[in-house]
Amino acid sequence: MLAPILATLLFTPQSRAETLVWGTTSFPPGYITEGPDKGKGYADLLEQFMREKLPQYEHKIVESPNWERQLRMMRQGPLVCTSILFYRPPEDRAALKGSYILSAPNSVFFLHDVVVHKDNRHQFGEEVSFAKLLQNQDLTFGYNRPYGVVYDQILADYIGIPDDVAFDALESVTRNTYLTSRKNIFVRNGANMIDGMLEMLRRKRVDYILEYEVMSRYYQQQEGRANDLVAIPVTEVKGKVNLTAFACSDTPEGEKAIADINSVLKKYRETDAFKKTLSLLIPSGRDDLYWREYEKILNIYE
Repeated sequence: MLAPILATLLFTPQSRAETLVWGTTSFPPGYITEGPDKGKGYADLLEQFMREKLPQYEHKIVESPNWERQLRMMRQGPLVCTSILFYRPPEDRAALKGSYILSAPNSVFFLHDVVVHKDNRHQFGEEVSFAKLLQNQDLTFGYNRPYGVVYDQILADYIGIPDDVAFDALESVTRNTYLTSRKNIFVRNGANMIDGMLEMLRRKRVDYILEYEVMSRYYQQQEGRANDLVAIPVTEVKGKVNLTAFACSDTPEGEKAIADINSVLKKYRETDAFKKTLSLLIPSGRDDLYWREYEKILNIYE
């Protein structure tokens, strides 16, 4: 009697693990896709941490040429995830339906500054309003990606996107059509979108951009680059922080993966091993403030 049962157990093919595709794109120091630091960005490390904690999936990494292509791949599914997208609480996610599903928060970051060339610093105040800068038709803003709820809403109001449409959930072609309708916005969201736009600013082809301090600092620390860029605080986000989250395709497979990811976050976010993945997110001299803000996300579970 045992022989047939054992034979069945030994020779019945095991169910294949579900494939979870991790989308990456050049986004230093988040995703670092080339050079000596390849794979050592904070988004890379968050993704690696989660892959290790989710052995029930077969993990595959796919690099996209830009952020817009990565978002499109996630919308197409069936199970494509990324380790960093802007977090929104559940009650604010209706506009994301059909695009992606968010996890609980996985990190804190300080919002973008306005970054300008040091030679043009005199044209800007000690602190600036992004909404007022957009109204100045003599200054060109360099756009390369969505920037989070506060900045995206300011942009949406300026370029005329309807209130019931989420700026970051729009297809890139539609969003770019709105953006390029304004003559003082230059759009660059192709490959190498971070360094590419910073290089345009360094060469004075645009007048100002929005960028994280950690990203402009990383860019300028690379070999052969002078410290030509200056960050200016922005009135609309003064004292505010934003959160990131894992995100997966808005499919049944994505919903299950997010539930698994949330279980890992609940268990490990307080550990030193998880916190170590976030070291590149901490602005210079603000370690204590960063970890005080980080403590606030530990009781958010979805």
